[in-house]
Amino acid sequence: MQKQQKLIFFMLALLSLLIFCAFILPNLTGAKDATMLSVFEHDEFAQYPNVIHMLEQGDSLKATLHNFLVYLHYYYGYPFYFFSALAILPVKWILGADWTFHTQLIVTVLRQMVNVLPMLLAAFILVRDQLKSNSPWKALVTFLLLMTLPAVVRNNLWWHPDSLLTLFAVLTIFLLITDRGRFGKFFYLSAFTCALAIGAKILGVLFVLTYASVLIYGLVTKSISLKKALLSAVIFLVLLVVSVVATNPLLLLPIERGEIIAIFKANLSQSSQGFWVAGNGTSVKLTEIIQIIREYYGDILIFCAALVSTISGLFCKEQRLKYLVILTWVIGFMGYFVIFAATIRPHYFIPAVLPLYTTLLDWLPDDLKTLFKPGKHVAKWLKLLPSLVIMLAMLITIGINTLHTMDAIQGTTQREENSPSLAMFDAFKAEYLPSLPKDTPLIIYRDWRAYVADDPHWRVIYNWTLASYDYINENQPDFLFIEFDNVHYFSDVSKLEYALDRDAMQAMFDFYSDVLYEKVSGYHLLYKDSFGYIFVSNPLFEKYYLE
Repeated sequence: MQKQQKLIFFMLALLSLLIFCAFILPNLTGAKDATMLSVFEHDEFAQYPNVIHMLEQGDSLKATLHNFLVYLHYYYGYPFYFFSALAILPVKWILGADWTFHTQLIVTVLRQMVNVLPMLLAAFILVRDQLKSNSPWKALVTFLLLMTLPAVVRNNLWWHPDSLLTLFAVLTIFLLITDRGRFGKFFYLSAFTCALAIGAKILGVLFVLTYASVLIYGLVTKSISLKKALLSAVIFLVLLVVSVVATNPLLLLPIERGEIIAIFKANLSQSSQGFWVAGNGTSVKLTEIIQIIREYYGDILIFCAALVSTISGLFCKEQRLKYLVILTWVIGFMGYFVIFAATIRPHYFIPAVLPLYTTLLDWLPDDLKTLFKPGKHVAKWLKLLPSLVIMLAMLITIGINTLHTMDAIQGTTQREENSPSLAMFDAFKAEYLPSLPKDTPLIIYRDWRAYVADDPHWRVIYNWTLASYDYINENQPDFLFIEFDNVHYFSDVSKLEYALDRDAMQAMFDFYSDVLYEKVSGYHLLYKDSFGYIFVSNPLFEKYYLE
């Protein structure tokens, strides 16, 4: 490694350490207890009990292993939960028997080790070739662009499978490029990383277009015979299937396999149709995607320039396979969302956009000093002008994104103090709870993001499909903590027309419409603010709050 390469390498290493540390403080917030997770990151709230369950001590070694394998939450694959459990295992060893009481520390470790660290590793792998080139400064610029993208920054502030999916996708791309169309050990090794991508999040299956393209490319360039192509494809598929099963061992158990398949079908249906209403009420999908790219991926100019750069790379014989792998992965991955997905969130595109953006500086010369040497370089300048404009746009984008990153970190660090959900509960605790006798047993219903602290005398109920009169009448809660966003959404009569389940939507419409008009049957409005509503049952109201 040359002197300049060593310098850039150490700069990247130091930068990675600084980025990793910068997210610790914000990732400590929003997790003082498990309930608080639902206020800020609903997915974390769903995932958290399951990873804790994996590390619970059973009555026997078999029971302990059963807990570790049967993780119960099959919306994501076993690799996500395996690496999550592995990350917090040292926490359990260090803290001992009471380790589960340290929710804040556990969640911080999960966010840092399962999201921030894999994203840094993925970015490091992506700039590896630039680092080894005669222009290692490109690696630094590209790394900064990738790690300051708002989508990446936002993804580093929670615990979710997308960073692992990105890392395994990047490793698969790296191995396919390293193989150079020889269909050797790196090609077959990529079956394992691809299986991990599928296991972390099923979207890893979208590599199918890439592998088909690589095989066809091998046939067209005559670097592989038809017989060897078929044999390689068969061997790869066998290795892929074996790896998928090995990294998702529950597929070997009939009951668990049935549950996994059922949830996979449900996820596929929700992704293609929506959750509550068809298409979630969105009709202009392409406009939504463009807006996401503009806000979270450095604007449409950077994205289009990266696409052009990658497509142009197909005309460079020496590097054609590299650009083919990246381009087909981007087309296959993003094409799925354009054509099939009804629900689109900003972090979804990270696994495709990061590899794409590594091609942005490929057309700049290794040594820019040659442009300033005496002589006629007008033609060179004109030829490289688009690349120089893109580099300038990248630098400006990095500067703007760095400011946004600082704002995001600061905002997340202060989210508990600024949370309207926590403020509503604080108002209840200060203004209304003292009216009740001390240690009164209560049943409290709360909506998804409505915070109610744990109390040994309370039974806090929570319904994944939200509230309806049937649910309320069945459980007879003393208090209702209702979120205004749910009231606004489910009291909209137009939702009934496009509802995927008309009866369920009607039941929620009936309840949340009454909340909107503050006339819930059997309850009296106790408190209302910008976040939501608190209702108290009529008997408690008449006994303790009626003046």
